[in-house]
Amino acid sequence: MLWAIFPIFAQLFYTSGSYIENFLVDTAFPKNRAGALIIARLPCFILSMVLMYAIFGRIVFFLPLATALGFVLAGAINVVGSVFSFKALQEGDAADVVIFSQLSPLISLGLGVMVLSETITVTQGLGFLFIMAAIATVVTGSATKKERTNPDFKVIRLTLTAAFFSVLSDIVFVYFARGILADTTLFAQSFFFFSLGSAVTVIVLFICFHKWRKAIKSVFLTSKKHNRNCLGLIADNLSFLLAELLFKYGLLLVPVVAMMTVVSKVTNLFASFFFTVFLGKIFPKFIHGKRLTKRVLVRYLVASVLIVAGIMVMN
Repeated sequence: MLWAIFPIFAQLFYTSGSYIENFLVDTAFPKNRAGALIIARLPCFILSMVLMYAIFGRIVFFLPLATALGFVLAGAINVVGSVFSFKALQEGDAADVVIFSQLSPLISLGLGVMVLSETITVTQGLGFLFIMAAIATVVTGSATKKERTNPDFKVIRLTLTAAFFSVLSDIVFVYFARGILADTTLFAQSFFFFSLGSAVTVIVLFICFHKWRKAIKSVFLTSKKHNRNCLGLIADNLSFLLAELLFKYGLLLVPVVAMMTVVSKVTNLFASFFFTVFLGKIFPKFIHGKRLTKRVLVRYLVASVLIVAGIMVMN
């Protein structure tokens, strides 16, 4: 279970970044232009490439062309998934996005079997089901009766599309990585070309989306609070970079990609919960209101038991 350390810590950084993004969206971005934050991640992708080159040197380039292009494709697909994710959040209630994004492990399991010919043992499957049950306990219990009976199907389609592309990016990454000996050199090479694919796709988005370009200019250059916004952007980019480093390295170690996804999803739920508990009163603008009733606490307690059971079974 050494691989599980990586999605857990990666998701802590992803979650930290998401609260910074929420703060920027709520306080700085014009309506329906939050997707410009995807463009604002360009420095992160460039920094990733510079970092890999600075540490490992020219060896990062020494990959077969087909393999290098495979990692570039994985990076491009990942950015496309982010576009759909932002679009889903802009179109409707975040509750629908949260609920249906939790289907990512099932998508990952299906694609892993079809594309990577992965097999899952009985004990792994049972542990997987325990953790999925933990996710269901938290997410479905958090939705209101109206949200459960009147979902926004457009938002659901966008959310599932985002989840599909996100998982597909991981599957493509692993597909090309597994043809080579997994070591730190491969990680540097794969992460370099993954970041290159992400950067190129972001540049294309920058060229194509005029409104996003205007949003970037107004928030980070001409706004009266541009210094604060830039500091938030730097913190978000650093959080995202650390998360990507950890998650991509974990993908080289994980036996079944779906296990990586399910651990990441459940970590996200618990990290969000603790952010709400400990930071809600101190930094209210970072936290979207969430009532911590006894029912909520009981759901998280039950989910914790299911997660521990799932991990023990998988071991």
